Amino acid sequence: MTEIHHIILKVLANSASIEEQSMLEIWIEENPENKASFELQRKQWEDTLLVVEEEDKKRVFSNLKNRIREDKRTKLIDINRNVGKKKSWSWMKVAASVVGFIGIGSLTFYEISDPFSHLNMIGYELVQADAGTQQAQLLADGSTVYLNGDTKLKYKMGAEMNQRNLYLEGEAFFDVARDVTKPFIIGMDNSQVKVLGTSFNIKAYPEDKKIETSVKTGRVSFNRAKSESLILIPGNKGVIDKDEKGISKLSVDNSLDLAWMSRTLLFENTQLSELAKTLYRTYGVKVKFTDGSLKNLKITAEFENEKLEEILKILGMTNEFSYSIDGDEVVIGQIGEF
Repeated sequence: MTEIHHIILKVLANSASIEEQSMLEIWIEENPENKASFELQRKQWEDTLLVVEEEDKKRVFSNLKNRIREDKRTKLIDINRNVGKKKSWSWMKVAASVVGFIGIGSLTFYEISDPFSHLNMIGYELVQADAGTQQAQLLADGSTVYLNGDTKLKYKMGAEMNQRNLYLEGEAFFDVARDVTKPFIIGMDNSQVKVLGTSFNIKAYPEDKKIETSVKTGRVSFNRAKSESLILIPGNKGVIDKDEKGISKLSVDNSLDLAWMSRTLLFENTQLSELAKTLYRTYGVKVKFTDGSLKNLKITAEFENEKLEEILKILGMTNEFSYSIDGDEVVIGQIGEF
């Protein structure tokens, strides 16, 4: 039984070998009690992963490494004194047990901190749109999500849950089916959007300096971790500055934030480096600069469903830079370089 317990922990942490997975499958099929025991442990694992905050996960991992350095012979690691949250402690005991049984090499910082690692995808469904593509996804609750290029969304919802949980990296427009009994909650980098039923756009690429939420219909609660929430309505945009760690509400034309859905690109005094990100997300091309100073060039332009070649041709007519296209790579250089 002890050996099976070890194997179950490794399977839940996505570190089991094919042989160990086969052993577990045989054990589960031996009798209904084994299957029920495994399902109970799997559910406890999923539940504890869902309630712990990212800050706690990082603290857990740091503590685990320090304790292992102090005593490599220790199998179970007591980290209760470092974290006071009761719900987080349940997850930490599991994490500590896994580290004790399978070693720190199998439970990496990536697995703990990345929302889309194997460990953090347990119990979730995944939908993603590669760079250069857009994708629509109908969710089980009747909500529809439209994903911009280079975007990932994980979600978990079921009849037994009291809320609809999602996590976004990238940009997406949400048309949420109303359900006053089950809030629709979208996590981003240290921030969150919570609604009951409305439509809105979120832009939350990891490499961008800001997280933006723009409302088309209804009301949206938008907050940064450990700060007060903003209530947004049509005509409002919520903006989180990652560097300054501030949150603000702006009055805007929300339709401009939805232009990407019709492949309309709007640039207003935009640095060329930021424009390069948009070209990657929309057309799937990587932009390189032969001269770093060109990244700071400011561009004001509007393109409505244009081909990449036409956009670059028009931009090149400003006589500020030259470019070349080689497959899925665009190189931008000084005038006359290409």
